[in-house]
Amino acid sequence: MTRQRLGALALAAGLLIPSVATAYFPPDVGTPPPATGTPPDPFKPPTGNSLGEPEAPEPGPQPSVQTPEPASIVTALTGMALAAGYGLRNRGKKVG
Repeated sequence: MTRQRLGALALAAGLLIPSVATAYFPPDVGTPPPATGTPPDPFKPPTGNSLGEPEAPEPGPQPSVQTPEPASIVTALTGMALAAGYGLRNRGKKVG
């Protein structure tokens, strides 16, 4: 393996590993959710003109960070590897 290929491989790994690592290991995994106290009781006793049916609870906070899909990164790497292999194969046929 030449120094150029080794350098290109090290550069690709250095640029790719941080993005893949956050996809598999999000930074908020393992941290407990913020304490908001006790949740409200959804079942209220019936009042004068109500049947006592529960109201739908308000939706909680949505996650603020979207993690990338690891499969898309793997697909891109596979495509790049196939293109590189095809180029090397064609180069070998032209020389020989």
